[in-house]
Amino acid sequence: MASPSSFAAEAVANPKRFYDRPGQVLLDRRLKRQEKLAILEAWELEARSLAVATEENMSGGEPDMLSEVVQARIALGKDTPPDDGAAAPTKHGVRRQER
Repeated sequence: MASPSSFAAEAVANPKRFYDRPGQVLLDRRLKRQEKLAILEAWELEARSLAVATEENMSGGEPDMLSEVVQARIALGKDTPPDDGAAAPTKHGVRRQER
C-alpha cells in the first residue's frame, strides 16, 4: 500500500487517474488541505491546457472540467478548515491562526 504522501504525489501527477470529478478530491480524508490544493492546481492546469486545445480545434473530445476545478478550489478555500501551519498570512507576513 502506498504511503499517503506518495499517493498525493501520484494524484498531483495524474488527478483523473484517481478521481472522476474535482469535487471528489475535497472528500478524500486521506489528504491534507495542501495536498488537495496541489491536486486541484494540477487539474486546473490540465483543464486550462485542454481549453486552449479546444479553442484551437485540437481537442480529443474530453469533457471540460475547468469550471468544476475552479469551484472545488473555491470550496477548499472556504469550507476546509486549515491544517496546522496553514493559517492565512497577515499583512506583515506572519501567520496567525484563524478562528
